[in-house]
Amino acid sequence: MKRTGWLAMLLAGVLLWNLTACTNGTTGTEQTPSSQSSSEDFYTVDVYALGRASEPLRKEIEERANAILQESCEAKIRLTYQGTKENCLQQVKLAVSTGKKVDLFPTFETGVAVMVNYGLVTPLNDYLSLCGPEIQEDISPEDWQCVTFNGMICGVPMNREKATGRGFVYRKDLAEALGYQEEDLQTIQDLEDLLLKVRDAYPDMYPVVTSSGLARLPMPYDRLGDDLGVLENSFTDSTEVVNLFETDSYRQMVELQWDWAQKGLLMPDGASNTDNEFSLMRAGKGFGHFANVKPDKYGEVIRSVGYEIGIFSIVPPYSETTLVSSMWSIGHTSEQPDKAMRVLNEMYTNPELANLLTYGIEGKTYQILDHEQNIVGFPKGIDSDNVPYGFIIWSWPNELIAHVWQKDPPDVWQQVETFNQEAHPSPARGFVWDNTEVLGEVSACNAVLDEYRNALECGSLDPAVTLPRMNQELRAAGIDKILAEKQKQLDHWLAERRSS
Repeated sequence: MKRTGWLAMLLAGVLLWNLTACTNGTTGTEQTPSSQSSSEDFYTVDVYALGRASEPLRKEIEERANAILQESCEAKIRLTYQGTKENCLQQVKLAVSTGKKVDLFPTFETGVAVMVNYGLVTPLNDYLSLCGPEIQEDISPEDWQCVTFNGMICGVPMNREKATGRGFVYRKDLAEALGYQEEDLQTIQDLEDLLLKVRDAYPDMYPVVTSSGLARLPMPYDRLGDDLGVLENSFTDSTEVVNLFETDSYRQMVELQWDWAQKGLLMPDGASNTDNEFSLMRAGKGFGHFANVKPDKYGEVIRSVGYEIGIFSIVPPYSETTLVSSMWSIGHTSEQPDKAMRVLNEMYTNPELANLLTYGIEGKTYQILDHEQNIVGFPKGIDSDNVPYGFIIWSWPNELIAHVWQKDPPDVWQQVETFNQEAHPSPARGFVWDNTEVLGEVSACNAVLDEYRNALECGSLDPAVTLPRMNQELRAAGIDKILAEKQKQLDHWLAERRSS
């Protein structure tokens, strides 16, 4: 008994030492890089990120970032750019499954429970108060709820738009050449009339393109963690979980896509398209696309396509859990989660580091155009076609402390904060879906959707034939069991919220 008690005390001491390292570096006493530790001794935090960078540029960004981090965190980073968000998550899964070290990585609308069930994340509960105090204080309890599963905080919500509107983004110059201004688009019929004119005036251009095979239909449903059981309309008080693909709103949207495809308004075989919407528009092959709409959308698209753009808003801003749960997490295979947390805290709070990671190297990938208002743009001779860095501003922990791109208004980040505050909250905002009890049914239903959904939404399949068949196969795969389990969990969550 004495020996067991002594061992427990020793283990407790080890844990305390590990947490103390959050505030005192790698030992329990205060150190500075120039005294007892050298940069070679610092822990390397492996950061998986979206986008791309030429190898010389990646090294230079690392070196400058480490000059900041070695002083503030006694750590350094190693950046690995993974291109798209889908590829990034796939590479993280592969790395963790093989035991490879992953310290920090972003996820987007993946579902918090999914991250836990895949064994990808280290809970932040033991590290936030000591290693990430600024983050903990800055984020609201409501937003923390969106990334918490069974009491485990699974990541840090990105400080960006936490709501969305839905709309159509298009080439403004071409629309104006056809006699259209933004205010002329008020209804879907107005948009269709414009697309018909684009089809006739620019026969070598697709009026509507997909984004790497996705149509992104403008619908205000709450995903409730995934699309297998949703709230059909986030703007109502209804908390009934329904099969999205049996709703009238979904049927009407895919019927519209089919009709537009027959009229030559959609790119053929859009579901098999491997190019993103920006590259198609930049190459003059696409007029526009359905998209999420937010205050900084103008700058984001113009920076990527090189043309002035217009936006037709279809669905007003609303907020639900899936949108807030885009987050930065500490990987399950991190060897020093305390150091990873300290680096993440610095990425979230340090404007110098945020700008470096967001925009790259001043003079090479961007230049400051207005020092007073922190407006940036491309350096001379650089544009969206030849810039050696992928600007995916929204993928970093806190875009609201970064510089403002020249096509956005100077107060765009204040506009984003207002956008978040004023967006209509879904009645289920904060609910986190746990699919553990229906994993088999979820897998089977996703296989059905993989076969039909994208082609249906891209106008390649006749919904009169395909939609009933898809729903029949979803029922056979067990979607009714998923709906019942999700409704049970949502009802329990709502009851707990009312009683608290």
